Amino acid sequence: MKIVKTIIIILMLNLTGCAVLNTSSISEEESAELKLYQLYINKDGNLLDPVSGDIVLDEDRYIDNIYKNFEDKKLKLTVFIHGGLNTFESATSRVRDVKSKMIKDDKYPLFISWSSGGFTNYSDHLFLIRDGEKTPVLGVLSSPFVFLEDALRSIARIPASTYNVLFGQNSVLVNNYTNEESASDSALAELEELGFVIYNSPNDTGHTFGDWWSVWNPVKLLSAPFVDGLGTGAWGSMLRRTDLVLRKDDGFNGNKDANTAVTKFFNKFSAEYKSNEIILIGHSMGTIIANNIIVRYPQLNFSNIVYMAAACKIKDLEYVVAPYLDNNPSSKFYNLSLNPYRDISENTYYDFAPRGSLLMWIDETLGEVNSFQDRTAGYWFNITRGGGEAFKHGNIRQRVNLTQFGIRDGSPQNHGEFSKYEFWHESFWKGDFKKL
Repeated sequence: MKIVKTIIIILMLNLTGCAVLNTSSISEEESAELKLYQLYINKDGNLLDPVSGDIVLDEDRYIDNIYKNFEDKKLKLTVFIHGGLNTFESATSRVRDVKSKMIKDDKYPLFISWSSGGFTNYSDHLFLIRDGEKTPVLGVLSSPFVFLEDALRSIARIPASTYNVLFGQNSVLVNNYTNEESASDSALAELEELGFVIYNSPNDTGHTFGDWWSVWNPVKLLSAPFVDGLGTGAWGSMLRRTDLVLRKDDGFNGNKDANTAVTKFFNKFSAEYKSNEIILIGHSMGTIIANNIIVRYPQLNFSNIVYMAAACKIKDLEYVVAPYLDNNPSSKFYNLSLNPYRDISENTYYDFAPRGSLLMWIDETLGEVNSFQDRTAGYWFNITRGGGEAFKHGNIRQRVNLTQFGIRDGSPQNHGEFSKYEFWHESFWKGDFKKL
């Protein structure tokens, strides 16, 4: 999502990402079972075998096997979509580690995974993608100029990135009451009066020496411009891949079968199980994909829509989630956030890169923020200030749940930690956390 969220902070989320899947240790039976719970879409929109990593040639048969298993188990479909900077191994390992626990809790897990590794996204930006399409020859020929542009941007952004490090992302103070905090507190009180359901942890303290000792690391002053200059292209490439989860890369080149395996799955579900309840859970950039699914399948019964540290924009909630809730009076929406001071103070590699969670990076560096509505929906100070407008229809406010976790109380403390908890439980959506 950023190349130097890819080059020097890249591991920020990769570190949270899990163990490498050792295929040699997986039995044939376990391998077959993994395929019943995961749809992994590569950067071209093709379905991958979750064990071998090979392209699946018969997608229809693969999906039919999932359906047969789903029909046999008679559980509630629970769809989880991970965020960016997840490797193939981390995404697949998550399925293996969690599926049995979800099944035990009467949930049928379906993991929608996608190719979101950091380095591959910057390489696509540098060598392959031009104006949103693959142009291998032109991409390679123009790559020196693209890299030069990125480098010049890094240099040009030195003043802005330096200011941001010193007075923005570098801050971990909780006793400096800012205008943003004041506006958030006022907005929160208003949201409660309007009928929003708020689960707000009172634990706003708990910073330790570990949050402070490296805060003045001067190396971040050097790395910050590169995060800005090089990361923007990688972020754009990753946004492009969220679209390819539902439509293959060659879908606009006369390919009649442009639907991905994910689209085929929901097409079939819509035709045969339209009234069945679905729990839809998106983490980080997975919420962008979840929005695309809701828009494409408004007829499906998403009984609970759960966004964890949402990287989608506030206005996406207004234009996608709010209308869906308006048309489906039994559906509920949960927006889960870290404590905002954890978003602000999140650091990687002993503060060698600018502080801040992915949401802070998007709002302050990588994303295109033309108005407040373009800010990320998962950051607590954003959703409290923007939630009233996003969900302005009175008949849906009582079904909008806003949850903020605390500080150092065992709850998620970093952007990538949400999937380390029992994220499929309603109790977790309400702030009652239990680690896996």
